[in-house]
Amino acid sequence: MKSVALALAIVWAFACSLAYPCPKSLRIYLAAQLAANTEIQIFRGYGETSFTYAMAYYIGTCVILAAMLNLVRDNYRKLWHVLVGAGATAFIVWRAWGGLPHPMPTYDKFYLLEGGTLAFCGTAISYSAAYARRADILLTLGFLWLALAWFRLSFALSLPSETWLKLNEVLPYVFVTGAMGWIGLELRKTEAA
Repeated sequence: MKSVALALAIVWAFACSLAYPCPKSLRIYLAAQLAANTEIQIFRGYGETSFTYAMAYYIGTCVILAAMLNLVRDNYRKLWHVLVGAGATAFIVWRAWGGLPHPMPTYDKFYLLEGGTLAFCGTAISYSAAYARRADILLTLGFLWLALAWFRLSFALSLPSETWLKLNEVLPYVFVTGAMGWIGLELRKTEAA
């Protein structure tokens, strides 16, 4: 059910981006979300501990992260926004790296990459939103990415915990579904304005 709700929210936001004026980088990000989440859900049938699912997750997530970086590149207005994002990311990832067991398994390294990219993009886009035409959408994405960064790094640090494994099945879906639904609504307001 959660996968269906997520897919519907992403399709809704993407359809609104096609029907109403929006920046090209946002449309690319929404298309990447749709394609990657579809791919990840298809390969989930192989089992979440399988090599096939892990590769699908890594590839799909990298596509989303690349689209996020493109959106930040397209929307940052001042260099200090990027520098603050890079500084915050360096500190957060360094602290998380110190809390993880060494030698680190591949999935922990990927969680650091994912959490770091989410923290960087979330910080940079949140600061840049004040100068953007679509501040409503950029702030929504910034807060989504910061919440996902917090969750992903906390999940990596607490991986053996049964509670975090159960939260991983719900919270990221809730965060992304809510944000995509809100973005679709904000894009529809464009025509009324």
